[in-house]
Amino acid sequence: MKFSDFKNNSELLAHFKLRVENEDFIDFETINLIEIPPALKKDLRFMLANRGDTDMEFYACEALIFPILKEIWMRNPKVKVFSHPQIKYEDLILIPDYVVTAKDKTGTNTFQKPLLITVEAKNDDFALGWSDAYRQLIVARYLNQNDEIPIYALVSIGDTWQIGKLEKNVIYKHPIGLGLDNPNRLLGVLNFIFADCVRTAEKFDLF
Repeated sequence: MKFSDFKNNSELLAHFKLRVENEDFIDFETINLIEIPPALKKDLRFMLANRGDTDMEFYACEALIFPILKEIWMRNPKVKVFSHPQIKYEDLILIPDYVVTAKDKTGTNTFQKPLLITVEAKNDDFALGWSDAYRQLIVARYLNQNDEIPIYALVSIGDTWQIGKLEKNVIYKHPIGLGLDNPNRLLGVLNFIFADCVRTAEKFDLF
């Protein structure tokens, strides 16, 4: 059955024997906060204040999401962030906004097994964003060729973020979102996730 044949998310998830559960799989209260750097705070404020009504398609991705990811990436240099890579499965070609993988063992920048995918929710539509995330998680697992490797998902409109994780046959979605109204917590949680990606890469010998 081709991806284009699925009429809705229920059919898609059932076909791949997956289910979605709302669960606070990360305890935000125990996460170490990270003080947002003044320069990043200033940049984000400027970009939010000057966001237009007609440039929403890529604006959040480039002006808001990536600067935040870059700040966390610099704190976790054992992983690599790829921008808009193509991932393929049968008849489907997807382009996640950003994918986090372990760095190649050879030191090259070759795309490796996905540990995290990031999806910009176009037009502030989180339901559509998660629909894209489900497909990207499934293709990422196919590329990994190992159902035991967990894969995180971040769905964001730039100033608001939602978090999920594919683990075995369950896609966990955290019921509480994160936002730039509490940037220190957002950075702290993202840092925890990146660090967990490093731990996963070490566990499965991906470095």
